Amino acid sequence: MSVLPWLEKLREWDEAGFHLINRSLRNWFFDLLMPFVSNKWNFAFPAAALLVYIFLFRPKRDRMIAVFAIAVILLTDETSQLLKDLFQRTRPFHPLRDTTRLVSFSFPSNHASNMFALATVLSYNYPRAGFICFSAAALVGYSRVYVGSHYPFDVLAGALWGVFVGLLSAAVIQRLMRIIQVRLTNRSRDNKDHSAYGPETFQ
Repeated sequence: MSVLPWLEKLREWDEAGFHLINRSLRNWFFDLLMPFVSNKWNFAFPAAALLVYIFLFRPKRDRMIAVFAIAVILLTDETSQLLKDLFQRTRPFHPLRDTTRLVSFSFPSNHASNMFALATVLSYNYPRAGFICFSAAALVGYSRVYVGSHYPFDVLAGALWGVFVGLLSAAVIQRLMRIIQVRLTNRSRDNKDHSAYGPETFQ
């Protein structure tokens, strides 16, 4: 079954971009860096250590943002997987019959979705860290194409989906934090009013 001409054109651009990144732009430094960046388990211990530090030593606001950030990553990961099952696009290495890799779908990239959602939430709450967060997310997305796990449009779609989910989540987080802050303020005010008219006032 033939596809629409514009879809065919997008496919050609996607494959050309993949070959450019995965083959033409290869160098010894990226051959060392990109597989490391692309493997999420390389960052499991630093991320766990950072969470321990946040929950032990940082203010309540930072702890709440950390919890919400974890929830956003889980949400983005699950929804991205649903989209993969919906579109069922094969990965770039499938035509090569690379049996050393697990078979899974390619569109969109979970790595890109998760990282860009996290970058959006963090930069929304910590604007000064925005450049670093999105640079790290872009590096991870690039690495997924470099190591041959995704086409560029997989990463682009994952990034857009991650930003979308991140913006919605950031708005919800901001709303919840305001509600909590208002309740804490009202509770503190009620306690002050109660103490002001306590038994000692009438002595």
